[in-house]
Amino acid sequence: MKTIKYLNTIAIGLPLVLTILSIIDISLIILAIYSTMITGAIQLLIGLIILIKEPRNKYIIAYFLVVIAFFSLWYFNVKIIYSDILTFTLFPIPLILAIYLSILIYKKDKS
Repeated sequence: MKTIKYLNTIAIGLPLVLTILSIIDISLIILAIYSTMITGAIQLLIGLIILIKEPRNKYIIAYFLVVIAFFSLWYFNVKIIYSDILTFTLFPIPLILAIYLSILIYKKDKS
């Protein structure tokens, strides 16, 4: 679990560090934006690892249900019917998911 915790910390910290460094070199903001996608991929893998180890964990199951709902709504919004309201509603969900999974990881590490 410690390895997962460290990996999550690096995944969360990378976009933050790049954003702060973009004060010095503005081109780093593009890397920060791309690194958020890498953070999401790493967190999905971490979530899968936890789900495999604990398939009955209701909090991880809830995490994946929201992830599936997010990508389904995003696909629906892009390919079927575009809605500004749905776009603005979906915008903060990846951040909320990152915080939620991080809380699960850090709480699990303490117990």
